[in-house]
Amino acid sequence: MALRTSTSPVRTCIGCRRRDQASHLVRLVAVRGTDSAAEVAIDERGRLPGRGAWLHRSDDCLSLAVRRNAFGTALRDRGVAVRPQDLAENLGVIKSEGSAGSQDR
Repeated sequence: MALRTSTSPVRTCIGCRRRDQASHLVRLVAVRGTDSAAEVAIDERGRLPGRGAWLHRSDDCLSLAVRRNAFGTALRDRGVAVRPQDLAENLGVIKSEGSAGSQDR
């Protein structure tokens, strides 16, 4: 299996629940604003504090994560605000033409 031969850390996508190398996923964190409301933010450098959630750059994975309310569960913050359109735009998601299993990641 290719995942075991790599030295890169392996993470699970909160959308499709597949394991993949961290370099193929994007880390998301819950960031608190001045009004103390938590919002999902992209952690491009992987350095923001707090619990992280990992997601493929795919519209299928994003929509699955939103539909299953996976952000609140993965980040352990049920009140976290998720804006799917903003996330899709900022992630630069890959539009898939088939199912989640047939995409190239």
